[in-house]
Amino acid sequence: MRPPRGVPGGMTEEEKAAFIRRRRGRNYAVLFALLGLVGLFFLIAMARLTQG
Repeated sequence: MRPPRGVPGGMTEEEKAAFIRRRRGRNYAVLFALLGLVGLFFLIAMARLTQG
C-alpha cells in the first residue's frame, strides 16, 4: 500500500504522525502570515483613502 499523498514513504506510523503535525503547524504559520499581510494592506489602503 502506498503512503498518503505528500507523506514520504519508509516512515513508521509515529514518524508519519509527527511529519503531518509539523506540516500542519507550518501551514498555520503561513496562514497567519498571509492574513497579517492582508490586514496590513487593508489598513494602508484605508489610511490612504481617508487622507485624500
